[in-house]
Amino acid sequence: MAVIEAGLHDFTDFSPFKPDVYEFIIKDPMQVEPVVDQKTDIGGKCFNFILYPEVVGGEYAGRKVRRQFGNGSKGSRYFMKSFFEKIGVPMTKEGAFNSEDLLGKKFKAGVAQRGYNDQQGNPKVANDLDTESAVAA
Repeated sequence: MAVIEAGLHDFTDFSPFKPDVYEFIIKDPMQVEPVVDQKTDIGGKCFNFILYPEVVGGEYAGRKVRRQFGNGSKGSRYFMKSFFEKIGVPMTKEGAFNSEDLLGKKFKAGVAQRGYNDQQGNPKVANDLDTESAVAA
């Protein structure tokens, strides 16, 4: 049997925590992933934008919640823009933003839980960050 150095001692805990309102800070750079072979509803390039806001203070301090946005539809762009406006991220009138402006932003928002099935069909629970409830902290 071979020993495999998998780095399993160094990870971020994304297990669900109690639904409530928490204060968050964005410490990690936004991940931007192109969506291959897909265009937006207005003909532009499609991207997934992923944030990992971190809980500030309390029992869950340091825990992170994953939040993914997209730009593929009018609705998805609305939620992303609305969140950015609520936490004070500047945008151009054309809707462009600098991802570095997210770093250090603090906000309060509700966290809920949602159920889903993993790839093997097993039921799982994950936290959902309610960006519509966000207010700058």
